[in-house]
Amino acid sequence: MRCYAVESASEHHGREFRDLRFRASADLGNRRGRGAAHTEVVIGPGRIPLLVAATALLACLGLGVLVSMDATRAFDDPISAAILAGYTSTLGRIAAGWETVGDLVPWVLISWLVGLALFISGRRLAALWFALAITADGAAALIKIAFGLPRPPGGELLDLFGGTSYAYPSGHLARTVVLLGLLAWVALREFPRLRRPFAAPTVVLAVVVGVALMGVARIGAGQHWPSDVLGGVLLGVAWLAVVMWLDRRVRGHP
Repeated sequence: MRCYAVESASEHHGREFRDLRFRASADLGNRRGRGAAHTEVVIGPGRIPLLVAATALLACLGLGVLVSMDATRAFDDPISAAILAGYTSTLGRIAAGWETVGDLVPWVLISWLVGLALFISGRRLAALWFALAITADGAAALIKIAFGLPRPPGGELLDLFGGTSYAYPSGHLARTVVLLGLLAWVALREFPRLRRPFAAPTVVLAVVVGVALMGVARIGAGQHWPSDVLGGVLLGVAWLAVVMWLDRRVRGHP
């Protein structure tokens, strides 16, 4: 039989963290009548972001393999058709305006301006993560080139260097997850008032709505399939998780 228990960790640097302790117990009795052996695996809070990053990145790459095998057609076609059918002129204008935020140049400017504001206010480590947000777009570009998957018919684009801009994963979605995720994470950490019962869920909901609207905008504009959108979200989550892990390490937390 397997049993799992959760134990709390002691206070560390004035803050309380919780260790998730998973205890696996197996009866390994043999012919000699030996007792049960116990194996304990401890996953501290510092390792959780790494697990999330690895899971999200592997899911992103795995989904890319499925897309390249044309195994996501049953997922892509009906969702694309539904979004295009409901893509009214009003929704299109709203989505197009929001879509601009995910364009490379505005996104970089917003990220760096937020980073500059944080740097001036003395939050230099948080400012560093916004300055390094551009690396997420670099990762998306590399994966795009690796898979080389085409965009929907009529949605062909060129990249900054005049080459073909591939579909998977969506760079707009990766950028949106990174930008909104960083804003929410830093805001909740640096401004205690936002941790109140109704404030924190509102911040998280705003991130979800922003990401969802970007996905609708990219599909409605005919630039991406739903699988491209999902791949971009997974890559953005992986990047955020790596940053959270690095942040803990730099701050001296295990």
